[in-house]
Amino acid sequence: MGILERARVEWFAAAFGLVVGTMMVFVPYEFGAPLFQLIYPYVRPLGSLFLVGSATMLAAMMYPTWPPFVGWLGRALFLGAVAFYWWGATVMPRGITGFVLYPLLAGLMLLERTHRFRERGLLSVLIACVALSFGGLMVLVPGSVIRMSLLAFGPFVRLLGGAFLVTGTLLAVGLWRGRGRACRIAVGGLSVLFLALTLVLGSRGSWSGMGVYAVLALACLLLLWAREVPVLSGVRWRLFRGMALASVLPILALGAVTSYVAQRALEVELRGKAQHAVVTETAWLEQKTALARALLGAQSRDPAFIAAARTGNLEVLRERVELLEFDSGLFDATWLLDSTGETLVPSVKLNRRTGNFADRDYFQQALKGGDQVLLSKPFLSRAGVPFVVFTAPVELGDGRRLVLVGGLSLKGLGLQPTLASSSYHVELFDRRDGTLLRETDRGDVLTRAPVLEVLPPEALAVHEGQREVVGASGRRLLAAYAQVDGTPWTVVVTARLRDAFAPVTRMGAWVVGTAVLAGAIALLLSQWVGRDVAVRLETLRDGFAALGTPALEQRVQDRGDDEVAQLASGFNDMAARIDRTQKELREAIAIRDQFLSMASHELRTPLTPLKATLELLIRQSESSAGLTPERQRASLERLTRQVDRLTRLIGDMLDVSRLQAGRFALTVASMDLVALAREVMERVQSTRPERQGVLSLDVPDAPLVGRWDEQRLDQLLTNLVENALRYSPPGAPVTVRIREEDGQVRMDVEDHGIGIPAESLPQLFTPFFRARNAAEHYAGGLGLGLAICREIVERHGGRIQARSEGPGQGTCFTVWLPRSVVVEPA
Repeated sequence: MGILERARVEWFAAAFGLVVGTMMVFVPYEFGAPLFQLIYPYVRPLGSLFLVGSATMLAAMMYPTWPPFVGWLGRALFLGAVAFYWWGATVMPRGITGFVLYPLLAGLMLLERTHRFRERGLLSVLIACVALSFGGLMVLVPGSVIRMSLLAFGPFVRLLGGAFLVTGTLLAVGLWRGRGRACRIAVGGLSVLFLALTLVLGSRGSWSGMGVYAVLALACLLLLWAREVPVLSGVRWRLFRGMALASVLPILALGAVTSYVAQRALEVELRGKAQHAVVTETAWLEQKTALARALLGAQSRDPAFIAAARTGNLEVLRERVELLEFDSGLFDATWLLDSTGETLVPSVKLNRRTGNFADRDYFQQALKGGDQVLLSKPFLSRAGVPFVVFTAPVELGDGRRLVLVGGLSLKGLGLQPTLASSSYHVELFDRRDGTLLRETDRGDVLTRAPVLEVLPPEALAVHEGQREVVGASGRRLLAAYAQVDGTPWTVVVTARLRDAFAPVTRMGAWVVGTAVLAGAIALLLSQWVGRDVAVRLETLRDGFAALGTPALEQRVQDRGDDEVAQLASGFNDMAARIDRTQKELREAIAIRDQFLSMASHELRTPLTPLKATLELLIRQSESSAGLTPERQRASLERLTRQVDRLTRLIGDMLDVSRLQAGRFALTVASMDLVALAREVMERVQSTRPERQGVLSLDVPDAPLVGRWDEQRLDQLLTNLVENALRYSPPGAPVTVRIREEDGQVRMDVEDHGIGIPAESLPQLFTPFFRARNAAEHYAGGLGLGLAICREIVERHGGRIQARSEGPGQGTCFTVWLPRSVVVEPA
């Protein structure tokens, strides 16, 4: 099952929180549908809560070694935002799909944190539950689903619900029975269904729902495409998470702050412009109506006009009425009615239409209104032209009254350019019955004003004000309104927030796009840089693994000049040293084994005759026959020689032990090297009577005095002479020469024995080493004498050298010593 069992709900929750939070912060005015009325005042803080909670959860999941409280803090913030959103945008508006989805999301998130599901993800379970729940709701109560969000599906909603039920059941059974193929078929179908919901809700502008279903569709596609949960470890993952968090989150945070500041500034500017637009429009209407009233009032009270009316001079009356109609520039038509409503002077612009207008409201109000100039309700003239009229009574005396009428065509009023910006929508309506007088977009009149459907009555009861409202299409609008003084009219200027905030939206889109691009670039860079670093580190890892083998033949490539290259170069040096050390250790082990073999043999060699001689002495002492003095002396001499041999062997081993422990010290004093050489030669000759006549000493006649360690030089010379005798055939001469040379003392010990092979000369002074021909020509010894000789010479500040022409050609050991030795601490 792989990823189907391990994909976690928290990853889905973090993605959903980032998507919805980004929408709420960057385009809050898009949450203006009736569904979001309760949360709209808090949409920006709610979006910030989603973003912070999701980002904290995401950081805790990407850095599992952080303290656990970081993850719990992120979950608490996210779940708090989900709870508020669920209650305000689902429970209160009675949203049926969100009522199921968000509790499922929160419950499975918390369930994943329990011990039982700590190693298992429940994202597949969430998708199966959502599919089954949505499918059941669409089949059982399709009307509720259509009403809330899926109007576009209409009669097909039951079919859609059946598809959800089938795929959800297939996924649930597949998870229960462990059928990976069935699960993948199910999530593939669900990805198509969720994508369809995403497109439908996107076309309706339901941003949060679109975000939820988009993330669900993406999750299904990932479950379908991936086979295993990627292992989030290694250099590449560390580089990616660091670069992603360092690039994406700061950009989003900075963009959110910038967007908020820009929106607030633009909102202030928008409110100011809307208020200015409504004030300008109101002032223009006030001026127009006041001027119309003044002209009509002045004409109705003009004595000449009244005199002409009394005398029935229609020519003067017609001239004055046409003057108002054509020369004032205010009225689209003027006419004069008598007290019965009959037309005395018709309007030229209305084709001199005459008749009785006593049934008109404006005529009846004029007869009852005293001497005031009145403004009528809008009406449709007999010519089919919408009008509002100003009526002014003309008092003739004796209870007689004429009515002077000045009309404004609402079509003409609508054709006049508004003083507000073209991005604003202007409506003018009559408060008495809500009849529309003017509308900039469609030019409709004598209908009910559309703005009355979105503005509450209490808003229009005040003289002026502003508020955000939701239009008939579900879009957020900013409405500024004001009453026209002296009239029953109200002007409303509205601006669509989406259009007004379009620059900020574009900026937000660029910010989000930049953040996504930065994340993609971080991914590519982490893969590129991480691949190079990972390959080089893997090479180092393989190299370290090879350190345990007998030999390291492959070097690690150290290309470049960065820290990894320096590490690789240091590794190669270390590996070379380890290789050399391993070789030396192997050689030392071989020498040790050889030494143990030789030491056991060499120690047994003197012990055997010692034991035999002692047993012989015991038997002879127990027998009746006594020992002759000669035989007793010979036996004791044999015992003495074997004891001396044992003593010499043990002394050599002790010297080597002191040498290795750093306790090989010198005791320097003034001495005569010539006298020491004669003493050594005499002692060797006395202990080896069979070698009488083969030893020769060549020394100066005068004493050769210097500051040396007499005991160690005695040991040096004795070892060299004994070696020369041991590896020389009987009768072969051995020569010892001592002389001064270039301020130093030179000693040569030369023999004509078995010689030394050329390949053995470099290791001749190594402890336990014996040349090949020396091992074949058994002459006893442990291979320690020459190593001790070298140490003695070097402690004196001198040097020792061996020369040989090859096997059978003899050997010459040469020692150079300074005349005075400076003793260094051992």
